[in-house]
Amino acid sequence: MRVTRAVALLPVLPGDLTSLEDCLEHLIEAADEASAAGIATTLLLTTSAPASSTRPVLASWAPLVDLLDDVSLEVEHHAVPDGTPTAVADEVALLLARASDGLRGRLEDPAATVVLTSTPDVAVGADWITEHVRHHRAGATASTGPVRRPGALRGGDGTGPDRHDPLANLAVRADLLPAGVLAALGRVPLVHALTPVVAGLPVTIRTAP
Repeated sequence: MRVTRAVALLPVLPGDLTSLEDCLEHLIEAADEASAAGIATTLLLTTSAPASSTRPVLASWAPLVDLLDDVSLEVEHHAVPDGTPTAVADEVALLLARASDGLRGRLEDPAATVVLTSTPDVAVGADWITEHVRHHRAGATASTGPVRRPGALRGGDGTGPDRHDPLANLAVRADLLPAGVLAALGRVPLVHALTPVVAGLPVTIRTAP
């Protein structure tokens, strides 16, 4: 597959705002590496948080992103309608579906675009985008890699430090978007690769003075 563009989708819930700054730092580094490799990259935050909550974080990173070639940072605010299921997984799925719908009409060459997803509680590596693109250039239609969450206990149910959590480390060919990111996972082969790896962000527990 020929790949010239990447779009990284980050679903952000109101409860994710505390880790958003750290997450963005790593995403921007990965986007910079991708653009240096000739892959124009858009970082697209799709969020149910109010603009007043995300504006301070975005304002601190926008000037840096503006200095990078072929890298853009965008945000879409989507209110969750009353009566919509409020489970985290349902809200994330809703945000990804709306972002996918919006991308359909704006991508100039979906066949040469890879859409990636991650989550605000993980840090991606500098090679996150370029490694997924490498898998797609080798023929993958969807790819995922390990998600390491330090301190997790490995169990017989497949959970543990390296359990697969596809939405935290996923790339899907953009011309599959009409089916939606989540629906596409059930319709195409998913390559479980050893790279790229993403890791859970450290959690700092504050104690009272």
